[in-house]
Amino acid sequence: MCWSVSTALPPGLEVIDTTSLEKIKTIPTKALLHDIVVTGDGKYAVGGSRSGVVVFDLKSDQIAWEIPFEHSVAPMAIESAPDGTARRLFVQLQEVVGFVIVDFAKRQEVTRMMLPDQSTAFGRAHSHGMGVAPDGKTLWVASTGSNSVFSYSLPELKLLGRVYLPSLKLPGNAVMGAGPEWITFTPDSKTVYVSNGALRSVSAIDVRTLKEVTRIPV
Repeated sequence: MCWSVSTALPPGLEVIDTTSLEKIKTIPTKALLHDIVVTGDGKYAVGGSRSGVVVFDLKSDQIAWEIPFEHSVAPMAIESAPDGTARRLFVQLQEVVGFVIVDFAKRQEVTRMMLPDQSTAFGRAHSHGMGVAPDGKTLWVASTGSNSVFSYSLPELKLLGRVYLPSLKLPGNAVMGAGPEWITFTPDSKTVYVSNGALRSVSAIDVRTLKEVTRIPV
């Protein structure tokens, strides 16, 4: 199976058979979903919407629980235990330069972490793009306003470092930041890729050295 957000009305999570490529059903939600992450054990899917987080039970194809937030939910990431069960859910919110930490078992927000640089030097103070490396050792969080991506250790959530992303200076204009958005990794967790939406490129960053090793134009 695979799961897809429905951009049509009424909103919901679409369940698709990956063999027949046919939609099996739509699980209705109160608001349109923006992003989906699935727990390592495959038991739950988590969708973000304008009103909060929605957790779906993938065995019953029903909503298991929800958490409302004051801002729209941006990208999310899941920290898993060795058996694949979800420990914590990290949630980015629009207008919040940081992320919410949700205890998955308790089904509640436990705290929030603000990024160390709340700058708007590269435009709007905004945090969109995050991911947990496949080995579960680091969490990476992008920041538009500071034109950077930050690395945190797991499970401690200790700041390991910061990588400055590319920028562009055009005559007569302010410096343009990369506009970091989505984040993904190589399976061995050695390289993290950050999509630079404003500059039409992807930065490949060495996880160990915290250095950009190449930039891929798109």
